[in-house]
Amino acid sequence: MTLSERVARLRDLSSRLKSLSDYQRSADSQDIAERNLQIAIEACLDIGKIIISAMGLPEPQDNKNIFVALVKAGMLSAKSLEFLVPMAGTRNILVHGYDKVDDSLVYGILKRHLNDFDLFIAEVRENYLSKK
Repeated sequence: MTLSERVARLRDLSSRLKSLSDYQRSADSQDIAERNLQIAIEACLDIGKIIISAMGLPEPQDNKNIFVALVKAGMLSAKSLEFLVPMAGTRNILVHGYDKVDDSLVYGILKRHLNDFDLFIAEVRENYLSKK
């Protein structure tokens, strides 16, 4: 499943949730959201690593710096950076801290930030793929 397909699944889930309490009452919704969000973030990280390698850029020391390197290389905008750096941390919480997952954080991403994934995809297409 592609990044766009994962985001579409998140968007579909978001459209069915009317409130944070709806989200919190549904273990299935939480599972769908957390897993698809984790994979979407990991896809962004993987895409970033591929671009960095293909461009011969220095290897970033951590996941957050993958996105910083892409901004410095002109592949991503500062607006994308504002979303993606916190997403690298969110990915770590989803993967390593299951007991610390904040439902309101995940719900907030579902309701306010799915278009930020679309922006990442568009910028990669425009700034990298179209120039290959």
